[in-house]
Amino acid sequence: MKKQTRIYYLFWVLFLLQIILTIMIWWSQGLVLPLVVFPGVSFFFLLYLRYLLGYSLNQSPSEPLFVLRRIGLGTSLNPKNPLGYKISLLLVMGVLICLFGLDLFALINP
Repeated sequence: MKKQTRIYYLFWVLFLLQIILTIMIWWSQGLVLPLVVFPGVSFFFLLYLRYLLGYSLNQSPSEPLFVLRRIGLGTSLNPKNPLGYKISLLLVMGVLICLFGLDLFALINP
């Protein structure tokens, strides 16, 4: 099994735990907002993580770190650059872990 698929499945387990925690928050405290927001945002970042993990074989150090965005104005990190890939992956995994932590904190602190 590839390392990327292990990471992806680990975050799916984290996502399912987050759904269970939000249901527990909803039953104990009656809060509806975490039930909708935290798993919804986590699902978006899980899909983006799957998108990023597909880039691991198509990298080249000659690619620029920042590229123009396809949609909208500005620049974004280029996942085809090895450093941009690592930074993007760390940001996505960090956001997923922070969302899980916020959900856990909302359960512990009524």
